[in-house]
Amino acid sequence: MKIINSLLLLVCVSTVLCAQQPISAAIRHTPRCRTCVRRVVKTAPSPTPSPTPQPSADFFVGEARVDVAKDETVVRLAMAQHGSILIELPANDGPRYIIPGDPEMATVDQKALERNKRAIVVRPGAQFVSPPRSARARTPAATVTAQMRSGLVVTFLFYPVEDLAQNVHRCVLSYNRDEVVARRRAAGLPVNLETETRGETTAQSAAPTSISIENSPDEKKESTPADSPRPSTAPVGNQKAEPPFKATASAGVEAVSTPLPDSGKKTDRPKESADVLARTRDALQQAMKKPKQFKHWTRPTHGLALSIIVLPDSPQAYRLAIVAVRNTTSESLKLTPNGPDLFLEMIDDKGKPLNIESIKKLHSEPSDSAGLILPGGTVYYAIAYVAPALGAHQRMKLSIAQTNAADEPASIVLASSGR
Repeated sequence: MKIINSLLLLVCVSTVLCAQQPISAAIRHTPRCRTCVRRVVKTAPSPTPSPTPQPSADFFVGEARVDVAKDETVVRLAMAQHGSILIELPANDGPRYIIPGDPEMATVDQKALERNKRAIVVRPGAQFVSPPRSARARTPAATVTAQMRSGLVVTFLFYPVEDLAQNVHRCVLSYNRDEVVARRRAAGLPVNLETETRGETTAQSAAPTSISIENSPDEKKESTPADSPRPSTAPVGNQKAEPPFKATASAGVEAVSTPLPDSGKKTDRPKESADVLARTRDALQQAMKKPKQFKHWTRPTHGLALSIIVLPDSPQAYRLAIVAVRNTTSESLKLTPNGPDLFLEMIDDKGKPLNIESIKKLHSEPSDSAGLILPGGTVYYAIAYVAPALGAHQRMKLSIAQTNAADEPASIVLASSGR
């Protein structure tokens, strides 16, 4: 009996021990690669949208101060539809000639110029409107070219803007007049234009769209010596009273003379003007019918090529020339008003110009009054002029420019001395 109980106790103890042992075979450990690095994806915060960078403008806005370092300078200014621009010049210089562009785009205030000859006021025209906001590129819409009394040439290009705050209300030009005169003399260009004769001034100012600035009465008074006593007209003692306005050469005063009327010349002027107009128009029509006679063309200058025909001498005291202006670009070009211009050049033995003088035109008849040349198109001008006597070192030239390069016109030799 004791043996049976001992066996049952052993069986129970062995069963309990087997139940407490874990089953290690059922659990498998996954091997881990020591070279692998666990990556944790982090959510980066969304960046704030940055404003789109605006392209830097290539023209002045607000206020402009320009240091002129060369003879021909182009100044680009922003102008709004309801604004205006005041261009101030040095105290010892001022505008001599002003060539405005299209009056529908920009105008020069002549009344303000008469009051202050050291400043130019430009106002926008009726068609000077800003481009749409979607337009990426900005292009100039108006131009004004001014030549100062020192001879300096400055071309102003006006860019239309919508915001009035961007309008250039004031533009100041800074330069040394003595340096400008020295550079132009070295280049053989005319200087000190205020010393020109009145005949040349009248010829230039006869154009309706060019402005010639004369000396004001105040400037004339300033130029007269204040200390010089006026000649007395009252008799002293037994001396006889001298008539007014009488002056002698020794006094250094020019004698004032009243021109006598010449009835013959006055009656001939209307006939001569009518003859010039009729012959100029007829020559233009005949030349346009034969465009192939223009064979010799100059090299293009800013898209303009020139060819000229000088008609044979006639009994009249003037000559006629027909010039053809061709657009060699793929875009339409607009010519500057009142062109072409005639010049008399004095040159050295190597052909370098030493001096330039303008020649008055009797009449200029264009084939297209708008002055617009289509791509590959040609316009014609018939010009009547009085041919001057040429010296051994002189030649006549004709020049014309487009509005986007008014300071660099295309030119062609009209007549030379034939040395």
